[in-house]
Amino acid sequence: MKVIVTRSGGFAGMVRRAEIDSADHPVAGRLIDEIDLGEVPEPAPAADRFVYDIEIGDRHVSVGEADLHGPLRELVDYVLAHGGS
Repeated sequence: MKVIVTRSGGFAGMVRRAEIDSADHPVAGRLIDEIDLGEVPEPAPAADRFVYDIEIGDRHVSVGEADLHGPLRELVDYVLAHGGS
């Protein structure tokens, strides 16, 4: 399953995008199984904070930096560290 993470905002307003295929990354596959995107709160506007747009297969969610926790945070960090754009 394709996972795409786009991080925008922050102090400089720069955008960073990375993607992986969970078939090639078992760690990502395990994390995906632990995530319920329905429980992710909508991002609240906050100055100089990042917003993450996360696509997992055909599902999409946006989440603010302050609300990025648990397996979703681990997945985002993993994709940004191991994915190419």
